[in-house]
Amino acid sequence: MAMNIRCCISRLINPAKVISPRCLSGDSYKGKLSPRVKRSRYITLASSGFTTIFAPMIAAKKFHLSSVWMALATGAPISLTYLYTGVIYYTTRNYVTEMRMEGDDKIVATKLSLFCRSYERTIDPKDIRVPVNVGVFESFEANGESYLIDENDITDKRLFECVTGLADKKREEGASG
Repeated sequence: MAMNIRCCISRLINPAKVISPRCLSGDSYKGKLSPRVKRSRYITLASSGFTTIFAPMIAAKKFHLSSVWMALATGAPISLTYLYTGVIYYTTRNYVTEMRMEGDDKIVATKLSLFCRSYERTIDPKDIRVPVNVGVFESFEANGESYLIDENDITDKRLFECVTGLADKKREEGASG
């Protein structure tokens, strides 16, 4: 994959250079971390559910506590598992599992909801804003929504140009030259 991106970049810099046909294949982007992101979300959701169900039962049988103490004894583990679920969701909410170009004026990005259901967002390439300093959880932004991708996994040259800002630079150079 990294070699493919180098191929695309070298093609942008030196268009006369002969490159492999895979660079121009039109394949889409598939995130390598998608299975890990799904698994981590499933695990935190399951642990939150089990803790919510079983923590009060265990505390009531094991410690014979009054209702106030039982609420305190079960509240801590429940709130911690909800915190973990929230942290995992917050850090992975921008992750794009798949992305593809449809024509020249539409990018379709697939993300995951809190409960690991896939949903698609349609992006106009003109709306993409690439930050000067790419953040930890953001590769680019479009229509006020952040997207996190690994640029090394993109195999479509046009898609790579759009999400890295190279398409804008080519348009600006074409307009000024």
